[in-house]
Amino acid sequence: MPLILTDEEQALAESVRKFVADRSPLTSLRQLIASGEPYDADVWKQLTTQLGLAGFTIPESYGGVGAGYSALSVALTELGAGLVASPLLGCALAAEVLLRLDDHEARADLLPKIAGGELIATLAVASSAGGRVTASGSPVGPTLTGTVSPVLNGAEASVLLVAAEVDGATGLYLVDAGADGLTATRLTAVDHSRSLARITLVQTPARLLAGDAVAALSAAQDLANLALASESAGAMRACLDMTSNYAKIRVAFGQPIGAFQAVKHRLADMEKSWELGYAALRDAARAGDREPGRFGPAASVARVLLATAYAEAVVDTVQLHGGIGFTWEHDAHLYYKNGLSNKVLLGGPGDQLDRLADSLGI
Repeated sequence: MPLILTDEEQALAESVRKFVADRSPLTSLRQLIASGEPYDADVWKQLTTQLGLAGFTIPESYGGVGAGYSALSVALTELGAGLVASPLLGCALAAEVLLRLDDHEARADLLPKIAGGELIATLAVASSAGGRVTASGSPVGPTLTGTVSPVLNGAEASVLLVAAEVDGATGLYLVDAGADGLTATRLTAVDHSRSLARITLVQTPARLLAGDAVAALSAAQDLANLALASESAGAMRACLDMTSNYAKIRVAFGQPIGAFQAVKHRLADMEKSWELGYAALRDAARAGDREPGRFGPAASVARVLLATAYAEAVVDTVQLHGGIGFTWEHDAHLYYKNGLSNKVLLGGPGDQLDRLADSLGI
């Protein structure tokens, strides 16, 4: 399986890269931080209407582009390189769950709106450390009670797909953001390019979605692994390029610091780790489109390699920039925080190694 980009993928990468440079440079992220807004609404509108990114994994029959996992990975790599803040990941996970379930009414209603950027949806799944949600019956239908944290763009979403337990089984429920008993509290995140929230539910009315919730959630985790690996690959490449360029112009003891072995070796290690992780990422993306049976394990491998490598690379990026790398004015610290977040968000390397072992029967 070829690991290099096709001509179409290369054109897509260049288009998204140009969009990021023109419409969402890192200065825009700093403006968002100052404003307190979770993302730029105009940028999100253009990502969905002009580039169609929210519909990449949604079939054309539901108003999407139907471009597949590989195309989404290419786009997310470029967005990750620019630390673009958007609700794309939450929407992609919600769409993936809807596509994996058997609820045709929910698909027909929600997927075209997600693909067109008219509706922000997200997935709310409680982890062992992030709360618990239970479902119970009522005369007018199911209600949910519990807490989920963190939830991607939980404070901005119009609808949430909430995983809840009932009689020892897991179900997926559709909840309107304005439903009674639902409170969304935006969290203070380490990574300024993410909007995270705590969702509290108190006898909140919901609709049970038809289908195998466990299988749908597993598919969403596979997509999350691919997406976060893609963003990490782009951001890590940006760190490597930024640090290599700095090593060429920063002079110490009469020569560029890149001439010193201590610097060269760390940059070489970063390059080696990126190449290995990126190869695994391309393999996983192609598997998603062509070999679905391999997609889960391949996505776990890519996530483990790139999440770990990126988290190490951001430390080197800050340190090799010296004193300036620690300042608020330099971009290195933005990648540092993003690298820490990407490593643990939606299940870190340890969780993915466990999933990989289970899939291999180890």
